[in-house]
Amino acid sequence: MQYFLSEDTSYAQRPIIELQRRATWIAVAILFQASNEIPHIAEFNALIPFFLLLGSFWALWMALRPTPKQVEEKLEKPGHRPVRTWQRVVLILTFLVTLAGMFQLGRGVVECFSAPQFSNDGTSLDTNAAILLVQGRNPYSESNIPELFRQFDISPNWTTPLRQGQFTNRLDYPSMSELQSILNTSLKSGDVPEFEAKVSYPALSFLTLVPFALFQNYNVLPLYMLSYLMIVILAWRAVNPALRPWVILLAIANVPMWASTIGGNLDIFYTLLLMVSWLKRDQRWISAIFFGLALATKQIAWYFIPFYLIMAIQHYGWREACYRMAIAGGIGLAINLPFIMWDYHSWFAGVMAPIADPMFPMGVGLISLSTSHLIPYFPTWVYTALELGGMVMTIAWYWRICRSRPEAAMLLAVLPLFLAWRSLSSYFYCVAFPAFILFSAQAKPARQYAFDYLRARKQTGQVRSTAQV
Repeated sequence: MQYFLSEDTSYAQRPIIELQRRATWIAVAILFQASNEIPHIAEFNALIPFFLLLGSFWALWMALRPTPKQVEEKLEKPGHRPVRTWQRVVLILTFLVTLAGMFQLGRGVVECFSAPQFSNDGTSLDTNAAILLVQGRNPYSESNIPELFRQFDISPNWTTPLRQGQFTNRLDYPSMSELQSILNTSLKSGDVPEFEAKVSYPALSFLTLVPFALFQNYNVLPLYMLSYLMIVILAWRAVNPALRPWVILLAIANVPMWASTIGGNLDIFYTLLLMVSWLKRDQRWISAIFFGLALATKQIAWYFIPFYLIMAIQHYGWREACYRMAIAGGIGLAINLPFIMWDYHSWFAGVMAPIADPMFPMGVGLISLSTSHLIPYFPTWVYTALELGGMVMTIAWYWRICRSRPEAAMLLAVLPLFLAWRSLSSYFYCVAFPAFILFSAQAKPARQYAFDYLRARKQTGQVRSTAQV
């Protein structure tokens, strides 16, 4: 316990105690999300994922909020022990979950040397896009389902069905047998309107896979495993040495993030880019370049634009914010510009596919109340309005707390997706660990913390001067 939860209540140790308290809440968030990865858990009750994700959001906010006054007052009492029983319980449970994390780690290493397994169509479409590009073909205009199934061994439930063709006028997600039957029928006819075939992400999503296509090694999992490793290395270097045991513990126990990594989800890669842009926010070019790369990778990174702008304005001023947004926007546009010029309509249709194409409602958010038939489905514009309203609220919230809690963007930027027509759990899995890294990296040195504490006591008249103390 002593490596994770300090019993020392001296002023010099106060910042570490505070960060350990917040790290414990991050562990609670990971435990909630890890429970969602228990096989078939949604079969017991379709609303279980909904409440597990809500619980993780609550724990994340507890980690991001300032230290409660009652906690600070207790630390001042002589002989008070800062570590509570609930922290020890959470730590023990987190250690138990590392068993599942180590299994996932071993599985990921083994699969890096195995035949490619595309458990989501985003990865298979991106890999196929890299292959098309190497062949001199336009990935956005020539991607198609028949060629994709000839190229890779893909299960029908690893595709994205659309509410058109034989699925027209239905809202409930098709069963595995329906997907297989309709896919076989459509493949024979050569027309497959029921499944998403477009490359649905900006260009950097598949440009990073071009080396795999050049060497005809289509197992792209090493890229995502390397992205996770880079996140852990950045965390190790950024945080206070006293918090490095937490880095290793949370990195291994983070079963949800391992699930995204092994599944080949693009989220792990764009999360790495966003993390660097916030970690290096004091360096204009590094921060803006990495933010631009994130914008050129996946549309969810676009949700971070107002938050990055607010962070730049409040910490560096309007002029600096304009410079940074020009750099980031220029990089994002430059990477996609060749494909825009190649075929603007195909590029736009692909990038807008997650919004424009008639996808089935699904996810762990508000929509799960309808997919479980607890409440009826609302029109799609209702969910869009709720998402936009949530975005306005989180942006206003971030404006208030950004100066003291810039890392809150990792949660607030994706929180509106919980209200969307599609709110996949993978949207939220890459939040907890990066948030921990960011607030640990920007912690005040112990001497500065002590000086601020004494200055506050001076203002209340408890001491006459900091020099006296």
